[in-house]
Amino acid sequence: MKVENVNSFVQGAQSTLSAICGEGGKLGKLFVKNPPYSPQDVSIVIGIVGELKGEVIFAMDTNCGLYLASRVMMGMNVPEMNDIAKSAISELANMISGNAAASLFSAGVTVDITPPVFIPSSETDKFNFVKPGDKVICLPLTLPSNQILEIGLHIS
Repeated sequence: MKVENVNSFVQGAQSTLSAICGEGGKLGKLFVKNPPYSPQDVSIVIGIVGELKGEVIFAMDTNCGLYLASRVMMGMNVPEMNDIAKSAISELANMISGNAAASLFSAGVTVDITPPVFIPSSETDKFNFVKPGDKVICLPLTLPSNQILEIGLHIS
């Protein structure tokens, strides 16, 4: 995957987090995960179709998910990972991916995104799209709360 394409996701994440949550997140050192892909407590998967194909995996622990859900819901206390919290962080992932897709389009790469799918860690079999030999480029974003949102790019 080209660096410019990766940067579209970094910029999409930071600008969306800044606009919606009031904080952009600091990019840490990128790394690669090889199969089998081990998700965290909370994962949201969004498909990428068009000139690039694959998935974007937003992974975080439960506390980070609750924190982000609270920020998306304008500071409302979110004590548990219920349907409202799942919807809030899924929509945040959708907005980040949409911003990345718009950035890619501006750079001449035509892509579209699929609706987000929330996957709890108990359903690791849903990550069967990451095959042996595949690589997932991971972009860790540290939030001001010191929690980490990991964005995995499984894109060809």
